[in-house]
Amino acid sequence: MVDSHTREPLDMVPATTADAAPLIALRDSLARWMVANGIRQWLPGEYPVAVLAREATRGEWYVRREPTGEVVAAVRMVWHDPDFWGEGEIEAGYVHGLMVAPGHRGHGMGARVLAFCAERTLARGLDRQRLDAAADNGPLRKYYAAQGFTELRETTLPPQFHGTDRVVLMEKLLS
Repeated sequence: MVDSHTREPLDMVPATTADAAPLIALRDSLARWMVANGIRQWLPGEYPVAVLAREATRGEWYVRREPTGEVVAAVRMVWHDPDFWGEGEIEAGYVHGLMVAPGHRGHGMGARVLAFCAERTLARGLDRQRLDAAADNGPLRKYYAAQGFTELRETTLPPQFHGTDRVVLMEKLLS
């Protein structure tokens, strides 16, 4: 079931290790756009292909492909996230790395990816989604609030990550 803050879930499939390089290329292109626009969320080159390939092998990444094979959306889902959430970490649907290819923005695809994540979370018997955003990324924080997420607290970004030093932890209770 999808609540009133989302649209029909996007049909996504598990990523494979072959998707790692194209996903990193997409992420780096989005990171370059962020840097050029003064957004300190991601940095180009900070996410190694080998790391994403290992995460894909563990079943953490999902993609949406066009019939041409082009990846137009991707997201990483995990059930635990102590690096970001620390003491507040519980089993939940943790959303990371949500990406929509530039040519597909503005059509509700991000909301549909979040709906896909919500369905997976509910199917696991969990009632909440969690994610983070750079504390100084006002437009992204506003976007997630419009998708039904509530800001819980601001915290320091773990040292192994780059781009910004502060993140806002957000949560959405699922019905």
